[in-house]
Amino acid sequence: MNKRQAIPYALLLIAFLTWLYLKPQDELAVLAEHHPSYIAYNLDNTHYDETGKITHKTYATKAISYSDKEITIFENPKVILYITNEQDNSVTTWQVTAQNGTLSENNKLLLFGDVWVKNLSLDQLVQTMNTEKMTVLLAEKELSSQLLVHWQGPQMKQQGIGMWASLASEELIVKKQVKSVYLNENK
Repeated sequence: MNKRQAIPYALLLIAFLTWLYLKPQDELAVLAEHHPSYIAYNLDNTHYDETGKITHKTYATKAISYSDKEITIFENPKVILYITNEQDNSVTTWQVTAQNGTLSENNKLLLFGDVWVKNLSLDQLVQTMNTEKMTVLLAEKELSSQLLVHWQGPQMKQQGIGMWASLASEELIVKKQVKSVYLNENK
């Protein structure tokens, strides 16, 4: 190849390199400082303990997780808690529902907006609880609220302000203003 034939190729190479150097770079989209790790619709999640037993199941119409903050926000959460009695190996099942919820530290679930706790096994003195805001410690199976709580059981209706309950040890402590109605009906 002589000089005359090489000049057009050299000019074309110089033009291409100049174009690459001067070409505007596409900017990557800048994400918000705290963008979600994932957004899930119709969430269905099952949690197990070290021995392989189910500890709880979580359902929600929408879940937004922020892994950098270790927070998950739920819309219409429903949590099914399974409590195994070590003496007779029976399982009591509780359902906790609310309009909204926030899970932090993979254990602390803050529920608010028409919170309901129901005993699905129908084997406890307390069958239902209702309040506007409640904290659930999933690993400990503990519930607490500082607001007015209503609860019902066979032949009783009660309410009080401020409550702590352990589903595992079947304890319930009400802090103040307890009102009780006992029904003398056969059920």
